[in-house]
Amino acid sequence: MPRALVGVFYDDGIYLALAKSLAEGHGYHLQYLPGAPAAVHYPFGYPVLLAALWTLWPSFPANEPLLRGANAVLMGVAAALITAHLLPRLGTPRWLTALAVVLAATAVPMVAVATVLFSEPLFLVFVAGACWAADAARERGGRRALGLALLAGLLAGAAALTRSIGVTVIGGVVLSLAVARRPREAVAAAIPAALLLLPWQFWSRAHHGAVDPLIASNYGTYGDFLRQGGAGWLSLSSLGEIARPLAAITLPPVPGMLRTLLGLITLVVLVAGFIALTRRAPAAGWMLWCYVAIVAAWPYAPDRFLWGVLPWLAVAFVAGVRWMTDGSWQLAVGSRQLAGGWQLAAGSEQSEAGVPIAANRKLPAILGWLAAASVAAGFGLFQIRGYLAGGPTATQIGISATMNDILPWIRSATDTGAVIAGEDEALIWLYTGRRAVPSYLWRVRGRASESFGADSLHAWLERAGATHLIVTGPGSEAAPTIDALLAARRGYLELVRVWPGQLLAFRIHRGA
Repeated sequence: MPRALVGVFYDDGIYLALAKSLAEGHGYHLQYLPGAPAAVHYPFGYPVLLAALWTLWPSFPANEPLLRGANAVLMGVAAALITAHLLPRLGTPRWLTALAVVLAATAVPMVAVATVLFSEPLFLVFVAGACWAADAARERGGRRALGLALLAGLLAGAAALTRSIGVTVIGGVVLSLAVARRPREAVAAAIPAALLLLPWQFWSRAHHGAVDPLIASNYGTYGDFLRQGGAGWLSLSSLGEIARPLAAITLPPVPGMLRTLLGLITLVVLVAGFIALTRRAPAAGWMLWCYVAIVAAWPYAPDRFLWGVLPWLAVAFVAGVRWMTDGSWQLAVGSRQLAGGWQLAAGSEQSEAGVPIAANRKLPAILGWLAAASVAAGFGLFQIRGYLAGGPTATQIGISATMNDILPWIRSATDTGAVIAGEDEALIWLYTGRRAVPSYLWRVRGRASESFGADSLHAWLERAGATHLIVTGPGSEAAPTIDALLAARRGYLELVRVWPGQLLAFRIHRGA
């Protein structure tokens, strides 16, 4: 557990700000923004949990250990549920399945996600429960199957109310039952999921108009996000974007071409694992197919989305290695069809391509073992280096050190009616009590983002009633636009404080 501020990763501060608003009776609203608009961007599942914990211990920041500790417990529960679900189904040695889940749950990026107030641990619990109940419903009959399907739908709906991409869990649960020709169970799962999700959709649409268009990328609906990106967000480069973070934590540091080759082999084995998982634990398998399809098309960096299902990706990879090394693939493609589409004539010792059958059978096994060795070496080295360098918490501790220089000045140099423009507005509000607004206004263009520009920033600061502006260094996303604003409107921003590292505080002369 790090000694770090809540809000250093942006969304974690917003989750807690919403929890505080709920716990104190102000509704699901962003109290630190002008007009306190409704939080239509963030499903309420995780903030409700934080609000309950806040009610138990309402003293902030003293209650941070309780809030962070809840995520640690949830990670343990999720790991236990995934393991218990897959042990009798995956077809791999029980110790290997458990080891894969444990290693994924303690991977550096997974621990980095779990030690801030992110929703992934709660999301993983709901995903694991929904997939387990759906697969159990598929294996049973009668009223018990219907009851399990209803439970699966409720948990899948809860997953979607925790993270919007949880709609893929609903898809996985319903598809697994429909493909198994269990229409009653599929409908029984779909109905409670829809009943949970639709009120949130209606509510967010009804309150969407209160969000200023200039901050729609941060606080609007996902429809705003996709409309901004246009058709350019659909790109084959998205597949490479998905591979990038996975390669970073799993592939050994070998020369470029060899690393690319190992990456392609590993990807083949992972796809084989998706197939194996879909055969043995269909709800989890179909959920992963749906999940990856959405992440591939999403116009945003996929890293955090992938960490949200890292344990499932790990068990899928293990299943893929087992599937390719023990000959299971032959049963999947049919007894007369071998790898690569070669056909085996009755009594023949060679495929139609003239390649010996033994060689055809060995090739998938060789690829499987090569991928396993590569990932074992790469992931092991990544973990050792990451933990020795304090990787799970280094980033949040570093950002906290920066903000710890600024927060005391805000508390002492500004009055309670001040409105601070900065890059971590929820964090500023939580620790100073001052209202705060974003200083970086951006929109999506294809698979990239761009600033709205200095004129839009000026209009926003005026509209928001901002009194001060904080810049966390020349490398901040807001810095170029603020430079342009300084040049275009001399006298509008007055420099009042400089900290080491070129951290700057400006007073805003509104109307100047």
